[in-house]
Amino acid sequence: MKICAKYIPFLCLPLLSGCPMGDRLDQRYKPAETTSVEMKSEQICFGILSAEDYQPVFISIAPRHTPHKERWYQQHPRLSVNNGEMCIPPGVYKFPAKGQFVASFTLESKEKAKTTEFNTRRFDTAFEIKEGHATVIEVDNNEF
Repeated sequence: MKICAKYIPFLCLPLLSGCPMGDRLDQRYKPAETTSVEMKSEQICFGILSAEDYQPVFISIAPRHTPHKERWYQQHPRLSVNNGEMCIPPGVYKFPAKGQFVASFTLESKEKAKTTEFNTRRFDTAFEIKEGHATVIEVDNNEF
């Protein structure tokens, strides 16, 4: 029994020191960002702060309250981030003249992928199109 008592501090050491991966969880699983929305002619444009070399790898758009399985989505869409914004032309998704929508998209940085595994950013935004303008609206997180 004396031998076991000697090793108890060493057995407890991993519990006291923490988990290195746990320290990085906040970097790996960042919360989704929100963004501004603007209508330019027939395109909807999302503002991307600190755009760097981020480019879209996934996008999902749907009228508000559409079930997840029925939403339009596209992996590796033919879109790009230019001058701090990503615009969706009518050829990719045709928005009606009015309505409320939810959009989720993921951007990836190829430059950051060379140095870290934390190279993606996720955006969730809800907006309303009315009278030729798009404005951000508040929704519950479970709508994304």
